Amino acid sequence: MFRINKFIRRNLVNIPGWRTKRKIVVFESDDWGSVRMPSRETYELLLKKDIPVNKHYFLKNDCIESEEDLTTLFEVLSAFKDSNGNHPVVTANTVVANPDFRKINCSGKKEYYYEPIEETYRKYPKHMHSLEIWKNEGITNRLLWPQFHGREHINVKRWMKAINSSDVWEIEGFDNQVLLGIGKVNRNHNSDSYMAAFTYSSPAEWEHLNNIAQEGLAMFEKIFGFSSRSFIAPCSVWGNHLDTVLINNGIIFHQGGRQLIPEQSGTSKTINRFWGQSNNLGQIYWRRNATFEPSRNPGFDWVDSCLAEMQVAFNWSKPAVINSHRVNYIGSIFPENRTNTLGLLKKLLFTMIKKWPDIEFMSSDSLGETITNR
Repeated sequence: MFRINKFIRRNLVNIPGWRTKRKIVVFESDDWGSVRMPSRETYELLLKKDIPVNKHYFLKNDCIESEEDLTTLFEVLSAFKDSNGNHPVVTANTVVANPDFRKINCSGKKEYYYEPIEETYRKYPKHMHSLEIWKNEGITNRLLWPQFHGREHINVKRWMKAINSSDVWEIEGFDNQVLLGIGKVNRNHNSDSYMAAFTYSSPAEWEHLNNIAQEGLAMFEKIFGFSSRSFIAPCSVWGNHLDTVLINNGIIFHQGGRQLIPEQSGTSKTINRFWGQSNNLGQIYWRRNATFEPSRNPGFDWVDSCLAEMQVAFNWSKPAVINSHRVNYIGSIFPENRTNTLGLLKKLLFTMIKKWPDIEFMSSDSLGETITNR
């Protein structure tokens, strides 16, 4: 029954909407720029304090991208080309700021402060030149192409509430500059509640979230030298109130065809949109229809599974949009996490090019331009 349901889901996501005979491949990768677990030492410290960081693959492996993370990823991507001579390009959905733990702590955790990612990189020992490498190699050679993910990867209001609570896990996380997201008190509930940056409890919070998005988009352009044309919210949670802010700042494409809209009951409403569908502002949506997440389950055959999903996409005349979070490419905490993923990525790229010689690699904003001819 599980296999039948999986087969049905693989097909349903590809049936309606815009079609193309071109075999387009897009890698969409969330969370770039964001802190999570600072180091192996911090990981081991929290584990000794009985905080189960080993049970959550993001907490076990995810860290802001190091110089080595970037250079090794670029080595793999630059070794392959499509039918047009273009390298595979990873769309790096990026946040542009992180909590300034020191300033927040100095305020007695009463005031929230953030720092731009340039400052965050400088605070990590093997990350000082990460942004320089990203720009000079990743952007110049179109290997790691940034798009807007949010100002930071936390809901400020909910995170401040968590670190000021009596939750010993969250307090320990803050003291060690970790975005924990698995508070002891609420461990049986949604562990990503404050990781969803644009979630809310009522429309009264919309203006604050709109201002955060506005600031983040301005920072994105300042950091990277161009404005983002596509957007996906952290955890795919956002309200339609953001759309006006987004389009006024150049966002005309939504990567999130599956949108989770918060409701006052504490739940969320799922909206599924079809390929090429537009909203009342003319912003275009598409769907992720393949997955490559080796960090989530190293024992699973991600290459064969992803190739099978790509085949279904092409059968329905859809691009293959592959979901592959940053955590898969990070080796600062456990180097074998990055090594394993890059080995599988080589195999995936080699096999897809051999299987479909007319493949075309694109970034997300280029896909949007292809769908809309603009």
